[in-house]
Amino acid sequence: MDRFLVAALVLVAASACTPSEHSSGNETGKEIYFLHCSSCHQPDGRGYDHVYPPLAGNPIVRLANPEVAIDVVLRGRGSMPSFGEELTPREIAEVVTFIRRQWGNDASAVTPGQAG
Repeated sequence: MDRFLVAALVLVAASACTPSEHSSGNETGKEIYFLHCSSCHQPDGRGYDHVYPPLAGNPIVRLANPEVAIDVVLRGRGSMPSFGEELTPREIAEVVTFIRRQWGNDASAVTPGQAG
């Protein structure tokens, strides 16, 4: 009976750690995005015409090298503020990774070393 309980607990714990098909698998990046970015770029990444560019399908976001996207988040661009002083390299990596993997974007993850 004890083995059954242990096996059941392991299965429950493992399933709780597995992202659902609707999850990005990057909850930290998602939280940072919704806190700092979604009011301008919208929750679905569509942006606002002629004001804030869409992130969904954005060629800069989808570049093989994430350097430009990281730089925009670190230093800002146009009316977008810089987040280099507000977010840690780990947080910048998480949010850029989230953006690069959402809304049909299919780009590589970003590491804190790339974002620092």
